[in-house]
Amino acid sequence: MSSPARRAFTVEHRGRWRLRTPDGAPFLSVGVVHADDTNLRYPHNIDIHRERYGGSRRRWLHEGLVPEMTSWGFNTVGWTSEYVSGSGLATDGGIVDLGHSDGLAPDELAGAGVPYTLSLRVAEIEHWNGAPAYRDPRTPAFAQWCDHLARTLCRPEDPNLLGYFLVDVPGWGRHPAGGGYPAAELPAIAEAYYRVATQAIRRHDPHHLILGDRYGTRAAVPEPVLDAMAPYVDVLSVQAFPGPGPGSLDAALERIGRWHERTSRPVLIADTGNWCPTIMSPDRTGSARDQRERGAGYVAAAEAFAALPWCLGWHWCSWVENPHRGFGLKDPWDEPYRDLTDVVAETNHRLTGLVREQAGEPV
Repeated sequence: MSSPARRAFTVEHRGRWRLRTPDGAPFLSVGVVHADDTNLRYPHNIDIHRERYGGSRRRWLHEGLVPEMTSWGFNTVGWTSEYVSGSGLATDGGIVDLGHSDGLAPDELAGAGVPYTLSLRVAEIEHWNGAPAYRDPRTPAFAQWCDHLARTLCRPEDPNLLGYFLVDVPGWGRHPAGGGYPAAELPAIAEAYYRVATQAIRRHDPHHLILGDRYGTRAAVPEPVLDAMAPYVDVLSVQAFPGPGPGSLDAALERIGRWHERTSRPVLIADTGNWCPTIMSPDRTGSARDQRERGAGYVAAAEAFAALPWCLGWHWCSWVENPHRGFGLKDPWDEPYRDLTDVVAETNHRLTGLVREQAGEPV
């Protein structure tokens, strides 16, 4: 567990769980997930990247992403890795290898001037990974790898760093593509995994929050894994993509609430979102019918998250729509979906303002 530090975000529990900034102000983390300028470097939009941002990632960050996201009430750059290969674990018996980019570099994120997160991919056991590698975390090689990642990526002096994620949607149960840890050894394996990974982070950064794995509500998280995780992380990070049907959001939150009760860790909804048919993805189904309905879904989810005493915030998927993911706050040509973003902006400003108001601060 982390101890409070003057120049780091902390968590506290006073009737409800809340993040605190390095200056001690209450903070509701409302973030954007998968913000990466490579989504503006496809053949269909590379000219826009060149014309608006001079083909520069730095200019895109400082002239595009940060001013626009903050104007819409987002205050955190969340997980930036982007899905790049195929369409997920195939339903026809095939599998998809690889799957994510490295995302924005730590120095780029640190230079953005807003709170951000970093990730340490300590294991290749993601639910979306068609070729998972279930290496034993009790071996010296795992400890050496974790220490390499930590000394490479940790930024102990950065007050804008919210904290460190580990693995994206880890397949702790039986993996869809096959493989997995032996069930009888799972408690010992999970304990070693979290202990070794977090000790490596703490050697190189004793202050910032450890946000842990980004569990998925649709992927199995066995109870021994939750029990092993709880002593070593500060925050329970969860992905939730409830469908549009009645009770879908409530069911997801009920499951997350059980995980919170079992671990006694506050929760960051580290990845959530919805989608609808678009020009690029006309056959996209399973969520909203149009951007206006996406906006209504955002309001319902954000208000539900903000009302929960164990929720530290939510990070929305995603920024620019690309051919693989098929949805975003902005279309493939870098224009906002205004029926969505206008509602998102009002909701974000209202809910983050309410947090400041409750703390007796100017809104």
